[in-house]
Amino acid sequence: MSRKVVVLVVLLAVAWYLWSGPISAPLAEDLAQVVDAPLSFDHQVSIERAPLQNNLSPRPVIQVDDYRFTLMADFQLEARVLGRKDYRRDGGARLSPIDLALGWGAMARPEIIEHFDIRQRGRFYFWRTETFPIPRQEIIASSANMHMIPANLDSFDALRQVRSGDTVRLRGYLVNVDRDDGWRWRTSMTRTDTGDGACEIVLVTLAEVMRF
Repeated sequence: MSRKVVVLVVLLAVAWYLWSGPISAPLAEDLAQVVDAPLSFDHQVSIERAPLQNNLSPRPVIQVDDYRFTLMADFQLEARVLGRKDYRRDGGARLSPIDLALGWGAMARPEIIEHFDIRQRGRFYFWRTETFPIPRQEIIASSANMHMIPANLDSFDALRQVRSGDTVRLRGYLVNVDRDDGWRWRTSMTRTDTGDGACEIVLVTLAEVMRF
């Protein structure tokens, strides 16, 4: 094998590892030192209901490494996983290595979901259907793409196990994130928005995966 071929093989292997290798959550341990992890979920959390959200005032700010997290709302939900996408190289990957497309209410029901083609890319969630088994506004209000920021190693371990079709319970905070170099990420605060800025950024303090 020539030297050029060997170099090419090594470069391809490195590229594959960078784009397809293990995901990581390097800030999870540091976040665990400053963010309390609850032990349970509110009894009202249900896959048949919209997420529970309690907007915070005042809004606590925590600093970890060169990131400032503004806690916007307490947030809990139970949902069907419509899709999962891992990120390793984009601007948010150091914080949020996993995006989950989630559905609740009608969008958690198998007889409804089977009518949809669901995809994720570029930190967005896309759906397509030929039949519209429920109205468009109900689809929007009953599903979302959410950026997962593990707030401790336990939540990261749970999130790594999530697969499409699972049911998950998540608890934590909706957060805005600012980095010292000026980079910023803003969470959605409603379930009825669409397009750029419509994704929730969830600092996940407790995560459970349920398979039936």
